[in-house]
Amino acid sequence: MKTHVLLPYLFALLLTATPLAYVLLLPSLLFLTDATYMENVYEPQRLRLSVSMLANGYRLRTIGVKADVDEQTLQAILGEENGYVICSPVITQALQGFDSVDYEGVWVGMGKSASPVFGRMIATHADEGIWQKIVDKRKSEILYIRDNESQYRPRGVPPDLVLTKGESESDGQFTQRIRKALLVNPVIHLYVPSMGEWALPLLGQASLLWTVEGSYKHVIPPSHLYGVVVEDLVRTFKQVTETAATNILADKRLLTAREMHGSWL
Repeated sequence: MKTHVLLPYLFALLLTATPLAYVLLLPSLLFLTDATYMENVYEPQRLRLSVSMLANGYRLRTIGVKADVDEQTLQAILGEENGYVICSPVITQALQGFDSVDYEGVWVGMGKSASPVFGRMIATHADEGIWQKIVDKRKSEILYIRDNESQYRPRGVPPDLVLTKGESESDGQFTQRIRKALLVNPVIHLYVPSMGEWALPLLGQASLLWTVEGSYKHVIPPSHLYGVVVEDLVRTFKQVTETAATNILADKRLLTAREMHGSWL
């Protein structure tokens, strides 16, 4: 092939190879996650998270790990790379019995753990701010349900559209009170930060849409699920890489059924 014909191909190959070589040279950020967390939380955010980590100078590698992982299997997964290792809540608990791991990196757990493996932790408890933000976008035709008095009470919602389970109230009694409220008010959307047995008889009510904490996703029929509140992995992982804090509070976000490829539309 003549030189003047070959040069454009070589130039195109160089343009393609240079970014790839750059990415491969970046330090890795390894995310070890169980299958449920991968499906419910990671997958809908995967593309944004990968791009965000590249912008922060890290190459994201996500690996599915079983909850009964042993030290030998874990060591094989880790390989010889060094960098951040972030574990989903279930995998964090799975490593509870590990005293140490032969890996020179920064170990970050999610949830709670007393394992010496983790030098840093991401707290994943309920975030009041995200529920207020969700409610602010839609204050009509909603019913906000609190499982007890200690839960957050959103501002700006009429008192009759915020129901709280009484301390001495049974699940059945609370279910009936919710049903009465649904008859009085043209409510089509339930906001439920914490779900109890009182919710089970209401799941078959076809006219209702539910927004719940991510852990309750599979309790709600797909056709009735509006969205779930989960960890915002983009913002949370950025905190990990941009600060030296030992304890980090996870940012939360709403994932709608559309983002999760649900069937409510």
